[in-house]
This record gives sequence, C-alpha cells and structure tokens, in this order.
Amino acid sequence: MEYNASIFYDKLSALNIEVKSTRDRLNSLQSALDRKVSEIYHEIEKTESLSMSESHTIIAELKKTLEHRRVVKDELKRLEPLFYFLRNNISQVESQHEKAIRKSYEIRESLNAQLTIDDVIDIYVKEGETP
Repeated sequence: MEYNASIFYDKLSALNIEVKSTRDRLNSLQSALDRKVSEIYHEIEKTESLSMSESHTIIAELKKTLEHRRVVKDELKRLEPLFYFLRNNISQVESQHEKAIRKSYEIRESLNAQLTIDDVIDIYVKEGETP
C-alpha cells in the first residue's frame, strides 16, 4: 500500500498525460479512417460501372472501414469523460499540491522534522504493528 501523497500525484499526472496521448492517437486514427472512407466514396464516384465482383469488393472495403471507424469513435466517446475531467481539474490539483508541499516544507523546517512517511511506516512494520 502506498502512503506517500506525492506518489499519487505523480500517478495522476502520468494518467493525465497518458489519457491526452491516447485521445490524440485515437483522433488521428479516426481522421485516417475518415480519409479512407472519403477515398472509397471518390473511387465509387469516378467509376462508370462496376462488375458484381468489383462492387462486392468495394462494398466490403467500405463496410470494414466504417466498422473500424465506429470502434475508434466509440472508444473516444468512452474516454471523453475522463479526458474532460482531468483537463478541467488538473491545474487546480497541481496548484493545491504545490501549496501543500510548500506548507509541509515550512512546518517540517520549523519543527526540525527529519522523518518521512516511509520512515514512520517502516518503524510500525518492524514493530509488528499495522499502521
């Protein structure tokens, strides 16, 4: 079990970066699939007539591309709540965390506190007590 608040903050910051990066990659993939759908539509528009075999091939390719696009779009929708929550709140968390760190430093300095939370937990674990 983790007891150090900075570890949680670091994990939250890493999650924010990972969610942003994932959203960017999914948006890029959706754009690429949109371009592919457009290319297939243009191919259909440019063609005078198609054989049954050619029609089947184009329809199958369009269907596959649209399905891939739907999966990507669905995942983006599922990621949105987390993305917007982090985007809208991370700066406030950063500010509050920095303020808490400064205050903690001031208190620890004024009281000449040398131990860390890990030191205290280790003491209790060595003594067989559950913190």
